[in-house]
Formats: sequence, C-alpha cells, structure tokens
Amino acid sequence: MNKTRPLDTRQLQVFEKLCCTNSFTQTAKLLFVTQSAVSHSLKSLEEEVGCKLLEKTGKKLSLTQAGDRLLKFARPLLEEMTRVKEEIATGENCGPQKFRIGASDQICRFLLPDIISILSEGESAFRLEVHGLETMDCLNLLSAGDIDLALTVEPIQRNEYSFVPCFSDEIVIVVYPDHPWATAGKIAWQESNKEKFIFPNTRGYTFRKVEKFLKENHYSLTSFIELNSVETMKEMISRRMGVGIMSDWSVLDEVESGRLVALPFGAKRLIRPWGVSFLKGRTIGQKEQKFIKCVERLGCKWTVNRKPSKMPVLFG
Repeated sequence: MNKTRPLDTRQLQVFEKLCCTNSFTQTAKLLFVTQSAVSHSLKSLEEEVGCKLLEKTGKKLSLTQAGDRLLKFARPLLEEMTRVKEEIATGENCGPQKFRIGASDQICRFLLPDIISILSEGESAFRLEVHGLETMDCLNLLSAGDIDLALTVEPIQRNEYSFVPCFSDEIVIVVYPDHPWATAGKIAWQESNKEKFIFPNTRGYTFRKVEKFLKENHYSLTSFIELNSVETMKEMISRRMGVGIMSDWSVLDEVESGRLVALPFGAKRLIRPWGVSFLKGRTIGQKEQKFIKCVERLGCKWTVNRKPSKMPVLFG
C-alpha cells in the first residue's frame, strides 16, 4: 500500500465497471481488454488500497465495506472526468478564452483599441490581458510563457522568436522650431557634441539602433537625458532644454501644429520594423492569427496616414 501515490484512474474504471456488470467477462468486453487484464487491474487496486474490495460468492460478486466506500468516491470522479474531457474536446463551458498580449504603451494607445474591437466582432467572449511594456520586457515575458504574443519592434536576436513584420515607423530627431537644424532642414551631426539629447529609454531596442547608427557614422553623444515619459520629453524639447530622439508618430500632433519639428537622421533614415513576435515552434491559434492580420492591416493604414510627406519638415 502506497499512501502518497494517487489511485490509478484506469483501475478505478475497471472496478466501477465490475460493480455494474458483476462479470469479469462482460467488463472485459466493455473496456476492450482481456479478462486477465481485468483480474490483474482489480488485484493491483486492492494491493494499492491495502484491502479486499470485492468478494465472490459462487458466481456473484459483492462489495466489501471498503469497496462500497471506494465506489461512492470513484463514480462521481469518473463521471466528472468524462464530462470535462468532452467539454475540452468541444470547447463548451470552458469559460472565456484567455488571450495575453504584450505591447508598448504608445502602440497600445494607437492600435490596440481598434484591434480589440475587430477581434470582438462576431466572436464568443474572450478574456484579454494586455501588458504595456518595452520590447525587451515583452520578449522576456514571452520567453517565460507569461504572454502569448508580443507587438514589438523586430527582435535583435531572433534565435528564440518568430517574427511576423506588419508595419514600420521612423526614429527622428525632434527639435524646437527655431533650432538651427530646423532652419536648415537637416541635422549637422558634426555639431552634435554641443547638444543635449533626450531619450525615452537607454535600455531599449530603439537606443541600441541609435547607438549602431552613431557608431557606423563615427558620431558620439556627449550629453543625454533619459526620461520614461514621452510627454515630458516633448515639453522639455519645446522649452529648448535639449533635442529628442523618438518615433515620428509620437510627435505627430506637435509637428502638425508647428510646436515641434521632426528631422530624419540623414540620407539613410532610421526605420524600425514592427510586428508580432512569438516563441519559435509554437502553434498559432485562429484568434492569434486574426490578431496578426489586424495588426498588419491597421498598422499599414496607420503608417500611410502618418507618412512623413504630411509632416511640415524639410528633408535635406
């Protein structure tokens, strides 16, 4: 008798059927096993609980006191297991589908409301979890299995992730309207050591992309400020406290109103591919496929509506 090991459900099934049929032969037929397999299963179950469960008087089987107690436990358990198995197979009564997404706060603001609206159309209820985090943090959650999909910029290391590109944006230099670079319509990188640059996050993928650009072009930043708030960044730039490095779409309103000016990094623009990341080898469900299609369609539409030609900027 093993007090810590759980009872074998197959042995319980054989025991329950024996109690119904009162016949080893009939039980074997119903379970599609041999009669000796039924006998062996009952013997093993009795050894497991440490006592006799059935007694044979002539051709009739009768329950012992222990057998009666076990039968009262086994029948509801087996019935519930069968019911749950059927519900899982048919998808019935399993509650709302859980759908876990990671995305940056800004992307959440611009795209997710429309995406969620489309996902909800004509669909059964689903439970949505959205984690507003930077790309690196989203990928960490993805690796840990805490989210299903991540709407991120293209991962630098792709060994662990599959990435479906959906749209792109541009990293720009943002200055106040009468800054010399705004007047010239281009950035004088040779004078960049005189400027104080403002970044949203020096640990993120965007900063790595900027660092790579600077290194390839033999430039360096001698002074910078790191801020978590995009709104604070824009306020500081408008007050001439520095120049910003941020996404083009995050300053659309300010550029259109003339409060700020956005300039490309140079002839070779700094473009970021955005898309949906998920763990390699993972099977993507219908709801997740629909999410990816929504991101692609809405992202492309969004990209067209905010294309740089609509921004009052002189590109040199």
